[in-house]
Amino acid sequence: MNFKREALVIKKSVERSEFVVDMHVHTSVSSPCSFIDPERLITRARSIGLDAVCVTDHDGIEGAQIAFELGKKVEYPVFRGMEVYTELGDMLVFGVYDNALSWMTTFDEVIKFCHKNGAIAVPAHISKTKVTLDEEGRKKMDEYVLRRVKALETYNGGSTPEENRHALELARKYSLASIGGSDAHHEFQIGRCVTVFKVSIQSERELIEAVKLGLCRGEYGSFFLNMP
Repeated sequence: MNFKREALVIKKSVERSEFVVDMHVHTSVSSPCSFIDPERLITRARSIGLDAVCVTDHDGIEGAQIAFELGKKVEYPVFRGMEVYTELGDMLVFGVYDNALSWMTTFDEVIKFCHKNGAIAVPAHISKTKVTLDEEGRKKMDEYVLRRVKALETYNGGSTPEENRHALELARKYSLASIGGSDAHHEFQIGRCVTVFKVSIQSERELIEAVKLGLCRGEYGSFFLNMP
């Protein structure tokens, strides 16, 4: 046994009063690019000290629903979401429980859905998205998209530190809440980036409201978790 590591894990657990969630994880059920089985996701998340995870598969809810049901059986919080492709970048949508949002839904349609259903849309890995847009698209991202959302993914496990810093600067500029997620497609990536909540989150409705109120911040997971 590595007693030094065990002591560090105990110390982190005792000192940490926040609620830590990985808000961007893909499963192999609905994301063909992912190799994470829902059951293994829960086992891994629990073992590294995550308080909960959000499953945000690409344009499909089945993987999130399966993980949600498995989580209930083992008393581990799994929150359902979806990563939706739009013409203005990928949006993490929380508060969607079916496949109402399909591939390449427009950004305006996503926002309309959120307003109607009490959901929330959060632009994901915005720095990577901007690279794929032309000058007009990048301008619209800043002046249109960021004025119509409540939060921004500022810590993404697949982005560079520079890209994450740029996202954090944008969140501050537009007074947006900050969230983090690993964007994991492999088990070892789970928890790379996380969202740290000031309050305990026990339901998807609480998650959405806490983000809207800005009771959270994005962080690198290594500061809070038992990462190898």
